[in-house]
Amino acid sequence: MPLKSRRFSLGLPLGEGIVRSVLFALSLCSLAWAGPDAVLVVREQVLEKGRLVEYTGTQRYPVQSEEQLKQLIRQLSRAPRPARFVFDPNKGWIGVQKLGYRFDAELVRQAYQAALEAGKPTFVLPVVKEQPKPSVRDLRQRGIVELVGEGHTNFAGSPPSRIHNIRLAAARFDRVQIPPGTVFSFNQTLGPVTRAAGYQNAWVIRGNQTVWDVGGGVCQVCTTLFRAAYFSGLPIVERHPHSYQVGYYKPTGLDATTAPPKDLRFKNDTPAYLLIQSSIQGQNLVFRFFGTKDREVTWRGPVILWRTPPLPTRYIYDATLPAGYRRQIDFAAEGALVRVYRTVRLQSGEVQQDVLESRYKAWGAVYLVGPRR
Repeated sequence: MPLKSRRFSLGLPLGEGIVRSVLFALSLCSLAWAGPDAVLVVREQVLEKGRLVEYTGTQRYPVQSEEQLKQLIRQLSRAPRPARFVFDPNKGWIGVQKLGYRFDAELVRQAYQAALEAGKPTFVLPVVKEQPKPSVRDLRQRGIVELVGEGHTNFAGSPPSRIHNIRLAAARFDRVQIPPGTVFSFNQTLGPVTRAAGYQNAWVIRGNQTVWDVGGGVCQVCTTLFRAAYFSGLPIVERHPHSYQVGYYKPTGLDATTAPPKDLRFKNDTPAYLLIQSSIQGQNLVFRFFGTKDREVTWRGPVILWRTPPLPTRYIYDATLPAGYRRQIDFAAEGALVRVYRTVRLQSGEVQQDVLESRYKAWGAVYLVGPRR
């Protein structure tokens, strides 16, 4: 016999007493189906203005069966997330982390059953919490408590393979720590730039020409990291400008290239460790240094001492392009001698001044051209 659904509502001939009886019965059923809620106690430490602050709270999850409980602990299980600085509109740069959560399924089931049998509305989830490495406490112990300096470049207009290489290379420097008193090497930290390491072909400056080769875009990472070190007031031990002025690296005079044995090296002469963080925001690559800020940095420039006109335009045949197609891969640039002046004022009262000089060759626009129609 087919089941029929019926609706009960106030005002029907069934009467108010019957309706109340039905609603009461339904409430008893819902209570019978429901189990105790699982409660996860959350405690996280945050690094704010050099101080460790602990935030404590609870998260409550309804549980109606052991199967649902198993799903819940699978959902809540996670690996610890290392400490990292994020920007808070009200507090500025703060260090945050995520504890790891591990659950023993049998212990969780026993806690659930005990609460169910005792008629308790909630039970606390037994959990093993794992500290991340590094934790915010680790950062504080090493003096990594605030923003020291940062560098930015823009890679708008880059082909996909160049953007891929930028992301891959930048990730090699993220969360790297530099001990005080040591000299940092870009090449040593980056490692090999090969196809085996995941790099793709893109346009690269080789001597006096632009060639399609593995690793194009790595110099964007080198330039951005150089700017972060330079604006942090760190001593630059080794830096090489590009052969010519590259459009990606405005303002001119603040770029750095790497092609072994050429390297970018700078010294951490601050009183604490430095933490490097890299990020990509839209079409901007950003490097930030966090540590203990003991100096103020000002700079002036670029000052262009002399210029020479760009070279004639060059055309490179590319059989893979459609017939009659032309694509610009390099832009005309003047030759120039460029200087940037930096002043570093230490808290000790010492004032350091230096001049960053870059000599650029004149460069012509470069186009790829397909077969003739």
